[in-house]
Amino acid sequence: MKLLCLPTLRTLRTVSWSFLILVGFLGFLVFQSFFVTEGDGINLAQASSQPSPPPKTRTVVADILMIDGAFYVVRGERGEIRIEVTPETQLVESFTFGDRIKAVLLPNDKAVTITRAQPGEPIGTTSKAPVTPAHPSPPSPGNKSKPSTPPKKASPNVRIITADILMVDGNFYIIRSDYGEIQIEVTPQTQLSESFKFGDRIKARVTPQDQALSIVRASPDDSPGIRLEEGPSAVTPTAPPVVIAPETEPIPPKNDPVKTAPKAPPKIRTIVAEILMIDGNFYVVRGDRGEIRIEVTPETTLSESFKFGDRIKAKILPNDTALSIERAQSDQSLGAQTP
Repeated sequence: MKLLCLPTLRTLRTVSWSFLILVGFLGFLVFQSFFVTEGDGINLAQASSQPSPPPKTRTVVADILMIDGAFYVVRGERGEIRIEVTPETQLVESFTFGDRIKAVLLPNDKAVTITRAQPGEPIGTTSKAPVTPAHPSPPSPGNKSKPSTPPKKASPNVRIITADILMVDGNFYIIRSDYGEIQIEVTPQTQLSESFKFGDRIKARVTPQDQALSIVRASPDDSPGIRLEEGPSAVTPTAPPVVIAPETEPIPPKNDPVKTAPKAPPKIRTIVAEILMIDGNFYVVRGDRGEIRIEVTPETTLSESFKFGDRIKAKILPNDTALSIERAQSDQSLGAQTP
């Protein structure tokens, strides 16, 4: 009986030790996994608290090919780029087809700022690494700092444009500049020195919205180009119109020392050109700068009747109304001259 119990006791003792070792190993694994999970949670919390770096930007200098709603399609050194203009985009002025711009873009081609490129600035793209903003140090309790005021945006300047008129389309003058065609709008507030037509070289003060403040005829010394007007631009307010009763004249005050200056006579041009077409009271002629539409009124002095192909010599007013028309001499060349 004793011989049978000894092996049984030894077997039970061996099984109990094995069970204790297994329980201890499992407890060690659970304890280690708990610390690993806690450490990962701390690392994740630290990573989420760190601010994300600002996105990388790039600067693009290119010519505008087309404006499609809120997008500027430009031609860069590697092809076309479609720049999105958002409400957060800082625009110095409004731009049109042919303008060369300098834009700071995000990686998704959204514009941060858009300005006009300098005349000598080449077309290209430059990348700018993101700048990590420095964390502001907390103010000391003894020093009271004044709140910083946001910088004021500079108002866009008025441009002085000297160029030739390509076409007059209603209230718009389409001109040719160094950056392409520009469409200038003539509003009721625009100060016009005279009426202009195709081929005239003008000098216009234009707002960033391409609305003309004033348009005069350019002098021979004015070279074509675009420049910014120096100093703040101010539009001279127009005086309200004086209402005069019919068939009456304003009576000046007796002791008024100021005398009104006499109006300068209108400039008369002499044009030598060939008749292309006669349309009622209008002679459509070909001059040295293109086609001109001359109006013949009852006050016009005609030396004879003319037809298609005749070469004429006409004296016309700034509004292209003829004072006199006669047949040109054979040795007179085509052109326009002012007496």
